Amino acid sequence: MRPLSISTAWEETKAILARDGGLLAAVALALIVLPQVVLAVAGAPVGPEASYLSKLLYVAVVLLGIVAQIALNRMAIGAAVMVKEAIGEGFVRLLPVMAVFVIVIIGLVIVTMVLAVILGAAGLATLKSAGQPPTAIVAVLVALTALIFAIFQLVFPIAAVETGNPIRLISRSWQLARGHYLRLLGFVVTIFVGLGIVVIATQVGLGSLIVLLLGKPNPGSLSALVLGLIAGVIQAAFTVVTAVMLARIYVQLAGRSEAQPSVPSSGI
Repeated sequence: MRPLSISTAWEETKAILARDGGLLAAVALALIVLPQVVLAVAGAPVGPEASYLSKLLYVAVVLLGIVAQIALNRMAIGAAVMVKEAIGEGFVRLLPVMAVFVIVIIGLVIVTMVLAVILGAAGLATLKSAGQPPTAIVAVLVALTALIFAIFQLVFPIAAVETGNPIRLISRSWQLARGHYLRLLGFVVTIFVGLGIVVIATQVGLGSLIVLLLGKPNPGSLSALVLGLIAGVIQAAFTVVTAVMLARIYVQLAGRSEAQPSVPSSGI
């Protein structure tokens, strides 16, 4: 088991962001910010009246976000690579990564159902009202999801620089994460708590101000455009920082020789 230092990964992340932030931001702009703005203007797929266009755009935004995550990981891991090559690798490895998360979600559902039966038989989880799952089941599901994501988040950097089918990606993630579950879980919790604070503060502050000045964010409105831009920038910043951090964590756990990141090329 190789050692893992979150503080070292953070110091390397700051150095990479200071040096190569422009190239990383260009990837995030193309694959995260612009799709988010288009989705916001078209209208988020919420409610039964949601159009097929908005649903398709939402799927595209999610897929492009995964591509961006893989590409950013590739750029931050260390070996010199052109930006267009990193993005191309993101598209190539998209399907295996998607397959991993489908497998993981199916496994999570099965485990949750088994635990629900056990807790129900023990009288620890009872259905309070129709349509509302027991609190114990919700707590177990949240805990399992956090722990599983803490482990399988490593799929992104593994897919960025290693080869293999979805099963190999899963086993490799498990191998690298073994013995570091609490550190990786702490990293995930810290990131998502921080993101939650930023999103809430933005919605309460800037979001309310924009709605007050520009009106409700109806599809096609200026208000929707501005709110989509803000949401895209926040998500892009979050993705860039976490992707670089995760890449440096992977370098430590994998013991790769390129522990010192090199400068990526714009490739234009």
